[in-house]
Amino acid sequence: MQIRNWNLDKDYDTLVKWWNDWKFGVVPKECLPPDGIIVESEGNPICAGGLYIGIGTQFAFMEWIVTDKNADKRQIHKALKLCIDNLVELAKSKGMKLIYTATKERELHKRYTKYHDFVLAETNVHTFLRDLDGKYSKDLLWISDDEQNDNRNK
Repeated sequence: MQIRNWNLDKDYDTLVKWWNDWKFGVVPKECLPPDGIIVESEGNPICAGGLYIGIGTQFAFMEWIVTDKNADKRQIHKALKLCIDNLVELAKSKGMKLIYTATKERELHKRYTKYHDFVLAETNVHTFLRDLDGKYSKDLLWISDDEQNDNRNK
């Protein structure tokens, strides 16, 4: 497997396809971090994730971990490990001391603690978003859970 930095101009269409396949909603391109990793096998992307770097701090936020839903399950497992490990190394190389991440996906919960030495920090959290220019609040599927999406659609 090969690991490379993502190029949002080149890789965004692949990310959109994967998010749609998983029914996650689509993260606006301009809201993605410039730093991210793509894991490929024989030139075919399998997994991706992004890393927001806190400029002026030593704090990073790992987000948007996603896989090709149609890839081989064993390859997905290996690709996820490589992707997350490489995002951690990327954060270290940029002088970060902490990486924060959040997910509602149970399999990622297990993976973070079992394979990547993350510590569960919060279990009952409400997240909030403020759309500063009104451009992004029309479709919040990409950042909301099912309950909140259902409430907005009533």
